[in-house]
Amino acid sequence: IYQVTESGKSVESAVHFAQFLATQPTRAYGLTKRLLNQSFESNLLTQLQLEAANQQIAGETSDHREGVAAFLEKRKPIYTGK
Repeated sequence: IYQVTESGKSVESAVHFAQFLATQPTRAYGLTKRLLNQSFESNLLTQLQLEAANQQIAGETSDHREGVAAFLEKRKPIYTGK
């Protein structure tokens, strides 16, 4: 939780935040969530290996290429979730 909303505006705020998240690199978010869930059952070495493998996966996505291109071109990225 990082935000407090006015009484009666929770749903509106949640919808706005969900719409924002949908425009972000959702594939990377999914990989991160998977790693977080695995971290509760993994030792450090295993977790580091999982993170390295997932970095490889993330680095090969269209969203990664779009993020780098947008940064270099100084524009807002358009992520597709691929």
